[in-house]
Amino acid sequence: MRILLIEDDEVLASVLLQSLTQQHYAVEIAEDGQIGWEYAQATKYDLILTDVVLPKVDGITLCQRLRSSGCSTPILLITAKDETSDRIRGLDAGADDYLIKPLNLREFQARVRALLRRGDTPRPPVLEVGALRLDPSICEVTYDNQVLDLTPKEYSLLEILLRNPLRVFSRGDIIEHLWTFDDPPQEETVKSHIKGLRHKLKVVGAVDWIENVYGLGYRLKSQKTTSSENSKREITQKKPVQNSSTSDTSPSIEQQFKQAMNGLWSQYQGLMTQRMEVLQQAAAELSSDTLTIQLRNSAEREAHKLAGVLGMFEQETGTQIARKIEQILAKEGDLLPAQKRQLRSLIQELGELLNLMAQKLVDQTATSIEEKISPNLLLIDPDLQLGSQLQQVAYSTGMRWQQITTLEGAKNFLQTTSPDLVVLNVDEIGQREETLALMLDLATHTPPIPVLALAVSDHLVDRVTLAQSGVRGFLLKPITASQVWETASQILQFTRSLKVNVLVVDDDPLILAALDPMLEPWGMRITGLDDPLRFWEVLQSTAPDLLILDVEMPHITGIELCQAVRTDPQWQELPIVFLTAHREIETVQQVFAAGGDDYVVKPVVGAELLARITHRLERSRLLQSLSTKDPLTGLANQFQSSRDLQRLIAQAEKNQQSVSLVILNISDLRQINIQYGHEAGNQVLQRWSRLLQSAFCSGEILGYWGNGEFVVGVSGFTETADTEQLVVKHRLSEILIKLRQQVFTASNGDRFQVTCNFAVVEYPNDGLKLQSLYQVANSMLKQS
Repeated sequence: MRILLIEDDEVLASVLLQSLTQQHYAVEIAEDGQIGWEYAQATKYDLILTDVVLPKVDGITLCQRLRSSGCSTPILLITAKDETSDRIRGLDAGADDYLIKPLNLREFQARVRALLRRGDTPRPPVLEVGALRLDPSICEVTYDNQVLDLTPKEYSLLEILLRNPLRVFSRGDIIEHLWTFDDPPQEETVKSHIKGLRHKLKVVGAVDWIENVYGLGYRLKSQKTTSSENSKREITQKKPVQNSSTSDTSPSIEQQFKQAMNGLWSQYQGLMTQRMEVLQQAAAELSSDTLTIQLRNSAEREAHKLAGVLGMFEQETGTQIARKIEQILAKEGDLLPAQKRQLRSLIQELGELLNLMAQKLVDQTATSIEEKISPNLLLIDPDLQLGSQLQQVAYSTGMRWQQITTLEGAKNFLQTTSPDLVVLNVDEIGQREETLALMLDLATHTPPIPVLALAVSDHLVDRVTLAQSGVRGFLLKPITASQVWETASQILQFTRSLKVNVLVVDDDPLILAALDPMLEPWGMRITGLDDPLRFWEVLQSTAPDLLILDVEMPHITGIELCQAVRTDPQWQELPIVFLTAHREIETVQQVFAAGGDDYVVKPVVGAELLARITHRLERSRLLQSLSTKDPLTGLANQFQSSRDLQRLIAQAEKNQQSVSLVILNISDLRQINIQYGHEAGNQVLQRWSRLLQSAFCSGEILGYWGNGEFVVGVSGFTETADTEQLVVKHRLSEILIKLRQQVFTASNGDRFQVTCNFAVVEYPNDGLKLQSLYQVANSMLKQS
């Protein structure tokens, strides 16, 4: 874990540095507030420790600046014993905790551990996965009660993996968390530490716990431990309801991809054979000197297509042979005798290679793509009959359910698997507190995992509690499998709309089919188009987040499509990645001159394509964030949130649902800016934003419309209009109490509170359009 210590007292800084490094933290020291600010802006820390009295910029002002800039890193203030006002001002400025000098080092270490556990979501004091246990208080790691002798970096590496069991860490991420500016390692150093940690885990019996995620980095992968644990989990952990003998380990993403590619080869083997037959016909006519221009051009095209796909099936030799065939056929004029002999030899060699590959795959059991990449739906409920009925209902859609009957089994399962949806029986699966904690953890997971709650009681307080825990839907038992499936399908439809949409245009159906299993496991929904003449129609209907174009296609090229896209204002900012079988500088220049953002050379390597797509999407999101988010509050601005609310209302109209629109207005914001300065007003807006985001974290629409006006849009999946309105008002009353209790401190030391007005209106009762709803809400605000 990486910590920034801002302290001008050299002796105290040295003592704290020694205390922290003994706990295996990577620590950087800043000698004044200005340097601390620059450090905090330059990199992301897990914790910031700052003295109150500092040169240039004091600790409280620094804390205000950090929070104003959107920094959410936990902050621990170090203050003098008799400066009560400093402690109050510091906490009001956004600090998370404070310590009084002289420091007790044991208390200091405990508070550091507590703040590091807090992060974005609560974490247990001791980190445990299966038989692996890490105790930060004594820096000890054990496996099956065997102590592991780890180096400080190995210990820190294991800690970040245990704290984030589902996150993939690239080597760059690991360097950022575990090394300081003054001690930058090479990426190979990370690989060495990974290797050492794996070896030490293997020695004590923890084999293959650190997983290589194809092309991205490393993550923790818990394995079966002891036979007693296995028998204990046999019924509960990862057990499909339709087949109790299914293994409790899922194939890795890389394994899924390989299995899917095997299935693709079986599916498109006939097409490969046709392409090979064209080449073999050309070779036969070469021998009799009857090769026509038409057949030669056809053979060149088929060789080009084979070169573009064979490498994707781990047949790089086949790609090289096909590329040589294409190059010979593309030469101008008649072929020389030596070129004809070489061409016939290459075609024969390529045919033999494809025959061997086909024979090899015949002996393997091809797994269909749909089965391997279908959504993973999890039912946590002891009712086995419901699980069986759900599987039957969903069977026709190609989706599969897995059922777990205990809360503990669900926790173990979710440590290594991220399902698309969880249906959770909140009353019959375990203690209510543990169930609520699990739901909150799923809601704050990255990406969030939607939860549909099943309950036996229908009290308003229960609905409010579940909504605050992040539940996306609520159903009252007894319930039928069809009702569960209908609600679950609506939730899935909504969450899928949040996925990255990629439109791929390539005339080779094999390329289109291969990109699906390559990218879909990483949260990307692929739309394939093999007819470029239909491009504009499909572009408008799919509204993709990223476009992948083949350079060479019949009728119209990818270059020409890109040029057309860049002339349309609606799509000028759409990221475009090209696929090409050519490496020539002329092709690359054409790609960028037409407006392309990047290119990938065929045959496509999954890791490279994924990295390039991710890079382009990150840049696109950054630009979109600048244009759609309010920079002060971090919420959607008026333009973006209005569009989101209009879509929410349209969806509600389609599904005959209600939508509640909440308007919150800081009525005295202008007076605060005049009396205390805009920095105080900004402090109010940012704290309100954080409180609203913590209160509404279940898919609601949040926005800031300026002049102290916040909006919240809430849509229910199953509730009646009256019940939905009660739930919203109850949640709103709680957040209003919190908002009104907030105490703020101005730069001159004055303390003040904020008053606000609010209104709740409902579609369709109070209006059918966003503007009419807003007008009703505004009139209610004026009357209050």
